[in-house]
Amino acid sequence: MAKSRAKSAPKSKSKARPRAPIKTRTVHSRVTALRAHAGPLLGMHGSSKLTHAGTTTHFDVSYLTRLGKQGASLAQAILQNCERDYTTLQQEFGGLTPQRLPFVVQVTADNTGASHSSCMGTDIAVGGKSSANLDFIRSLLVAEADEVFMANFAHGWDCGASNGEGLSRVLANDIYKGVEPVNFVSSDVWLSLNPRPNFVDQTEPTDTDYNSIGCSVLFLNWLRFQLNRTWADIIAAGTGTLAGTYKNLTGKSTAWSDFNTLINAHFPVGKKYKTGNDNPFPL
Repeated sequence: MAKSRAKSAPKSKSKARPRAPIKTRTVHSRVTALRAHAGPLLGMHGSSKLTHAGTTTHFDVSYLTRLGKQGASLAQAILQNCERDYTTLQQEFGGLTPQRLPFVVQVTADNTGASHSSCMGTDIAVGGKSSANLDFIRSLLVAEADEVFMANFAHGWDCGASNGEGLSRVLANDIYKGVEPVNFVSSDVWLSLNPRPNFVDQTEPTDTDYNSIGCSVLFLNWLRFQLNRTWADIIAAGTGTLAGTYKNLTGKSTAWSDFNTLINAHFPVGKKYKTGNDNPFPL
């Protein structure tokens, strides 16, 4: 008698659906953003979304794979200049070497600027569609990297406040002069206010308000290009307010009146201004 064999369950013809990829992307709270943007920016992507472009002594650079040739070109442009710009910043910050190196840089598809996770954060996202100007893209990286130098250096330079955001921008703009698009210029925002708030004696605790940023960049450029102080001296004199920095530099407690007198003489209150850049000095 033939032995009966248990029948195995028929195999299902349907294939298991692949899991949808997990969208991993951080949110960054320290930003260099255009005028219309307020608050955090989307930051770093997961590694599966990226193509690695190269490394230098202090930088590791990738780009969002879907950017294709554009991403590769932007990443290479960053790699060409990043070490030169790092050396410039290091000299301005008294030879300081920041913690948490290397800078891990991602070129993303954003058009709002650049960001990192905190003032100490060396994880930097650079919006590759923020401008067609390669030097402006490079300057965005400088603006985020110099905030890391600030946080390590201390001296009251807070990248999340108006004095630190101002310093972040003027250092980047001095390395890459005149490259910022109109919607990143802040000086004319403050100049067009009536009355003009005093962000010299007080520091605003935000890095996204163009009123306070405009005052800060003008004051710092006034120190550098009107009074001919070096960035290294200005940075070393830093404290919690721009007025305190001025006092440390000059011994005088008249920062606001000295600055405002010159500004009012050349940019009278009550007009709307279109400066085109953040450095009108020397006047």
